[in-house]
Amino acid sequence: MKMKIRKLTPKKISKILKKKKIFILDVRPKDFKRDSSFIVDSVHCPLLDLTERYHNFPKDKEIVITDWAMRQSTLAAKYLIKEGYNVIGVLKGGIERWKHDKFPVENR
Repeated sequence: MKMKIRKLTPKKISKILKKKKIFILDVRPKDFKRDSSFIVDSVHCPLLDLTERYHNFPKDKEIVITDWAMRQSTLAAKYLIKEGYNVIGVLKGGIERWKHDKFPVENR
C-alpha cells in the first residue's frame, strides 16, 4: 500500500504550534554528531528504537516527525500511521531547514 505523507514547511509547523500542543518526534540517530539542535519540547527517539518505544507516544495528539534532512522521518511516519497514530506530516527539509529559516531550537 502506497502512503502519501504530508511535508509541512517550518512556517506551517510554527503556525500549528502557536494554536495547539502537538507531539514533535525527532528520529535522528543517537550518535548524530553534526548538530545538537532540537525543536523546543520535541521528543528524541532514534528510528532504530521506534518499534520498542512508540507505545509511549500519545495517541490522542497530532504528531509531526522530523530528523536532520528528511531522510528518515517519512519512514517513521508510515510506521506510526500503520500503528494507529495521528501523524499529520513530516518537517520538510528537517531541522536543517528549521534552523536555516530561523525558528527556535534548544541544544541538548
